[in-house]
Amino acid sequence: MIVQVLKLIISLSLVVALSACDTNPVYGKNGNFRLKDAGPDEFAVLPSKELVYPEDYATLPEPVLGATNRADIKPQSDAVVALGGKSDQLDSKQTNRNEQLLVASASRYGVSPDIRATLAAEDKEFSKKNRARFYDRWFRDDDGYLSHRKELSLEPYGELARLRAMGVRTPSVPAENAQ
Repeated sequence: MIVQVLKLIISLSLVVALSACDTNPVYGKNGNFRLKDAGPDEFAVLPSKELVYPEDYATLPEPVLGATNRADIKPQSDAVVALGGKSDQLDSKQTNRNEQLLVASASRYGVSPDIRATLAAEDKEFSKKNRARFYDRWFRDDDGYLSHRKELSLEPYGELARLRAMGVRTPSVPAENAQ
């Protein structure tokens, strides 16, 4: 009896393992519900801008491999222009006057130039010391990141009161939310 049950379990396991080797014909690329090779993905085709003819063909620059085309879609540039900005500043590596004022305002209480590396190292050390329990990782698919860092999170209204007590100018808070 045990041998028969064992043979049944092994044969079912082999069937399941072998069936996992083939791709499902119902799913196409990226797991969407379409037959394989049913044609092009209509969401992968992007509309292009209208073709613009230059005034003088002799003044056109030499083609460069990998260079952008005037007819290429640039969603970030289009969004900046739609919001009233200048798209040529997206590619600029220089900070303009407004950005310099913003950086100066944000760093007025001091900054650490290697803050990202410092925080990453501290977070890695904290994660090593406070690993998630086995059942959190197994059943909840949770690494315990948020539960172990709850005491490290910022309480916004307490921080607002602390900053105001230090004399730091802070934005106003709606009366029903202020404590």
